[in-house]
Amino acid sequence: MNRQSLARLRHRVRAGAVPSRTDLAVGEGDRVPLPYPSGWFCLALSREVPAGAVVNRRFMGRDVVLYRTRGGVLRVVDAHCPHLGAHLGAGGVVDGEHLVCPFHRFAFDVEGSCVKVPGGAPPRATLAQFTVRERGKIIYVWHGHDAAPPVWEPSETPDDRFAPAASWSTLLASHPQEVMESFVDYRHQPVVHSVSLREVTPPVDEGPLLRISFSAAIRLSVGLATIRVDQGLVLSGLGLASGDVTLHQVGMELGVLLTATPVGPWQTRLRVVAMTEAASHADSPRLRKAASMSWSAVAGQALVRTIAHQMGQDARIWNSKRYEPHPQLAPGESAIDDYRRWVRQFYPPDTWPTGTS
Repeated sequence: MNRQSLARLRHRVRAGAVPSRTDLAVGEGDRVPLPYPSGWFCLALSREVPAGAVVNRRFMGRDVVLYRTRGGVLRVVDAHCPHLGAHLGAGGVVDGEHLVCPFHRFAFDVEGSCVKVPGGAPPRATLAQFTVRERGKIIYVWHGHDAAPPVWEPSETPDDRFAPAASWSTLLASHPQEVMESFVDYRHQPVVHSVSLREVTPPVDEGPLLRISFSAAIRLSVGLATIRVDQGLVLSGLGLASGDVTLHQVGMELGVLLTATPVGPWQTRLRVVAMTEAASHADSPRLRKAASMSWSAVAGQALVRTIAHQMGQDARIWNSKRYEPHPQLAPGESAIDDYRRWVRQFYPPDTWPTGTS
């Protein structure tokens, strides 16, 4: 890629050019009722929950609240106060190390216990909490069937040299299993995305992790030369795909995350995050501005823009397709069969069949 191409790329993905979401139709339609899978799911970027913040999210058909104490402790809790049901995300505040209800000023500590009320002794009230992890400046929560605790950890995101440089999200009328299946459905790539993609190795099953490796020729932003990309991707359950992307012509390595979080029945929040080394040093407004001007940050924004475009193409199909539990696969589609067998571990044994046979 020459200097003029890089300059055009920098102009196209300047700050604010990456869309925050795409409005897509949402509705169940004629869908097989796949249950919510167990696993780790993204609720926010770390920067979206600074100290003292109270943030609302929808997760698996219920409201939850993320908050961070003044001392930096992060918690994810049920959105409703156990006293009289007030929504903690509608006026609740962080007071030091406590989350305070807006209705009667009941204060809850980081363990979820009510520790203070205006006058008198606090009742034995407890906020329901979610197990939370903060990895690579991304916030994940655990969902286990029958309230089972975590039995595995998400794969390591790109190491501490990397931090989010650009992100994009949208709401899909789909299920995380359908979204993640697109990574092993190689034959749709040239049809839907006009992308030449080659599987390097078959998917490798490592329990709750599935490793994928492929090579592709993609176009980073409209009007620029095609870039050859080698990517190793790790699926951590059905909520997270992470890996490193090598852009050969420009000699860059980027981290990429794709997360699929179920917010309701057959509704999934898809998020794409590009991670760059430059962004990891942006600890002040001046440094953040400098990082946003760097070529790696520009390339990260272009990568998100490109993936967002492809996800938008997929979304038009996801939003109207139905799930086929026993697909009639063509020769050469064994990776889909392998994937369908792998996903069974994330559901109770008596749920809808997810395999091909």
